[in-house]
This record gives sequence, structure tokens and C-alpha cells, in this order.
Amino acid sequence: MESIYYDMHCHLAEFADNEIEQMMNAMPNLKVVAVSDDIRSLNRVLDLASRYQGRVFPCAGFHPWSLKDHQLEEAWQVIRLAERAGVICIGEVGLDRKFMPEETFMTQRKVFEAFAKAARDMNAFLNIHSPGAWRDALNVIVEVGVEDAVFHWYTGPLDLVDEIVKRGYFVSINVAAEVQSKSKDVAKAAPLTNMVLESDGPYNYHGLRLTPLMIPRLVKLVAELKGVAEGELQEVIAMSSERLLKLRT
Repeated sequence: MESIYYDMHCHLAEFADNEIEQMMNAMPNLKVVAVSDDIRSLNRVLDLASRYQGRVFPCAGFHPWSLKDHQLEEAWQVIRLAERAGVICIGEVGLDRKFMPEETFMTQRKVFEAFAKAARDMNAFLNIHSPGAWRDALNVIVEVGVEDAVFHWYTGPLDLVDEIVKRGYFVSINVAAEVQSKSKDVAKAAPLTNMVLESDGPYNYHGLRLTPLMIPRLVKLVAELKGVAEGELQEVIAMSSERLLKLRT
């Protein structure tokens, strides 16, 4: 049986329909968690999940950056739609001290807490954005009582990885590890049992256009970094991904 590749954080809504079709045809063993930033992108990922049933998993979110361009009411609309749709993933949501003005932080926290509570109540996993606010985000989800969470493209302090893992949460390694040394360090530090993989595509990072098609290369790289066989790594990663997606208990 062919191994399944999971991209646990991708902005699939930002790809054109023809490119999505090409990716899905090129990798029949690819499954994608499609995050959203606002109500428009959530509607699109719900449509993509309907079109690619069992291969695209919709994630309902309101990105911290969306506070720049959207009314706060839209965040509550996303939560209501997420509840109606019964999604198994909430995101991309979180806190940002790196790219957002500090004066927005309390509003960010209010929104993040609401989504964290929704994830808890819906038994969905949280797909978390937290540049410069890794510990803040961890504190919120612990306080709220979130059961399952992934710290997307984790590049935070290595000593915080242990605490994230002890709480039963996950860090996500991005395909940018090909050129980003911090991602390699995180891959070395995090146990396989609490690690998933992602592309965050489509995103241009230091000359790379990140896409789900890069996930097999990331599997090879992380296996080398961890000193394990690719098959072993892929099996453990798939088990974790499937547990988060409620595909196995």
C-alpha cells in the first residue's frame, strides 16, 4: 500500500483551480489540510473539500493579520459557519507579536480565545499562527483546555518544544527547512510522535515557492535529520496526522 503524504497547513484557497487539479493528479497519495483566513477563504476551502472529498480537509480560521482589513464581526461569522459545517480543524488562528502592532494584541487574544473555545467545544484541532508569541499562544490553549493543537511552522524557542510536547500538542515542520536552519533545528529537537509536516503554500520564501508537492522532499530531509528510515518517519507522521484529523483514534 502506497504511503500517504499529509500537508497539515496549506492555503489551498489561494491556488488556482487548475493548479490544485494538477497537484492532486500529480500526487494521488496527497491529503491537504486547507486553512482559511476569513469568511471568503473559508467558503472556498469548504467548496474544495466538497470537490476533493477525503483529500482536502477544511480548516476554519480568522488570521491575526485579517484584523488589518476586516471587521471584527467577520471573525464571529467564521465561528458560526465552522459550527454549522462541523469542521475538524480551526485555523489559521493565533497571536502575532512579530508582524502585528503591539496595540492590537489584546484584540488578537480576544479572537484567539474565542476560536480556541470553539475548537475545544467542537472537538477540532487548532492550527496555530504564533510568531513572536509562542508561549502566549500555549498559555491560552492550556487555559481554555484545548485538547489537540498544532503550532504551525514552529520556529520558536527550542526549550519550549518540550513543554508543547508534554501538553500533548504538536509542532509542524515546514518545507522551508530546505533553506531555513531554524526549522532543521526544530526537526531535530522535536520527537517524531509530536511532529507533523506542512507547506504553508503558496508562499514565496527565500527563492522557494512553497507547495504541497514539496512534502516528499521534506520527509526525506527530516528522516536524514532524525537518523531514521523514510518509511518509519512517514508512518509515524501519518498516524499523528490521521489522529488530528479524526481518521483514527
